[in-house]
Amino acid sequence: MRLMSTARVPDGALLGRDVRTGLAEHAPLLRAGTAITPVYRNALIRQGINAVYIDDELSAGIEVPDVLTERTRNEAESALQRAYDDIPSALGNGETVSDKAIGDLKQIAHLIARDIAASGDAVLALTDLAGADAYTLQHSIDVTVLGLVLGRRVLNLYGWPNYRGRRVFTGIDERLTSLGVGLLLHDIGKLVVPSPVLQKQGPLDADEWELMRQHPVAGVELLPGHTVSALAKSIVRSHHERWDGSGYPDGRAGSKIAQFARIASVADVYDAVTSARPYRAAAPAHVGYRVIVEGAGTAFDPEVVAAFRKLVAPYPAGTEVELADGSRGIVAALPSDAPDRPTVRITHGPDGTPADPADVPFADLPPIAGAVEYPAAAA
Repeated sequence: MRLMSTARVPDGALLGRDVRTGLAEHAPLLRAGTAITPVYRNALIRQGINAVYIDDELSAGIEVPDVLTERTRNEAESALQRAYDDIPSALGNGETVSDKAIGDLKQIAHLIARDIAASGDAVLALTDLAGADAYTLQHSIDVTVLGLVLGRRVLNLYGWPNYRGRRVFTGIDERLTSLGVGLLLHDIGKLVVPSPVLQKQGPLDADEWELMRQHPVAGVELLPGHTVSALAKSIVRSHHERWDGSGYPDGRAGSKIAQFARIASVADVYDAVTSARPYRAAAPAHVGYRVIVEGAGTAFDPEVVAAFRKLVAPYPAGTEVELADGSRGIVAALPSDAPDRPTVRITHGPDGTPADPADVPFADLPPIAGAVEYPAAAA
C-alpha cells in the first residue's frame, strides 16, 4: 500500500483504504478495493481529499498500520456527533453536555485505549485523508489516538505527580481513561466561537483573537462537574498553554501546566498541522514532526516530545520520498525503535527512470531530500 496524490492516481488503481467523509451518519465515500475512474478522481478532489492509499504491484507487502478498527472509529464519530448535537440546546438552556453523552464518550475512550493496546508497538501512521469539512470529528478522534499513545508511554516512563509532587506509577489505566475523555472533548468550546472566525483565511484581528482565546474556558463550562473528572477538564482548559508560558488562557508554564494538557498540546498541534482545514491544505507528516521536535523546551514539554519521537514517523510507511541524489521511492518499513530511520523501496533512479524495486535500509540510503537530522531522543 502507498499514499499518492489523488490527482496522480492512474485509472484502474485500487484503493487501499476506505475514503471517509468524517461524518458519523455517512458511509465511506469510496470503499477499499474500488477501482479509480476519472469520475471518482474528480469527485474526490472536489471533496478536498487530496491523497489516497492505493494497492498496486509497486507497493506490494508494504503495510500501513491503522490503530483503530473501523468499528471503533465509527462508534467514536457517532458518540462525538451526539455530544456536539447536545451543545445548541445546552447553550440555550444554560445547561451542560448530557450525562448520557459523557457516558458514551467514556466508553469510546475505553474502546480506543483497547485498540491501541492491541496494536502493540506499531509506529503510528496518522496521515489525514479526510476533506476539510470533516475536520472537527476527525481531528478530535485522531488527537485522542495520538494523545493516548503518548500518554501511555509518558506515564509508564515518568509516572505522574501526586499531591506531594512525587512521581508515582499506580492507577495508570484509570488516568488514561480520563485522558481519553479530555482528548475527545478538547475542542468542544470551539462550538461557541462564530464559524466565520474559525474558518477565516488569514490572521485574526484583535477582537476575533479574543473570541478564539475564550474557547478553552467555554469548553470547561459546557462540561458537567459530576461526570467529567478534573483531569479531563484540565485538558479542555489548558491544551493551548505552552511550556514557555506563551499560551492561553492562563499563561501557565512548565510543570505548572497539567501533565495531561502538556500531552494534549503535542497531539493537538501535530494533527492540526497535518490535517486539511477550510483555509489551507494539510501539511505532510514530516512538517508536523518538525514543528513538534523543534518546539521541545519552548512550546512543548521535552519529555512528551521525546516520547513523540519514539512513536511517530516523519515519513510514515507508504509515503513517497525523494532522496538527495534525485532517486525516488516509497517508505517500505519503519523500525519500532527508530521510526525516523526508514527502509525505502527505491522505484526510480537519480535520472528519473523506473528502477527494479529494491528495499534499501536507512543506513545505505542517500539523505531524504529536505530532511532535518535531530539528536537522538532519550525516551
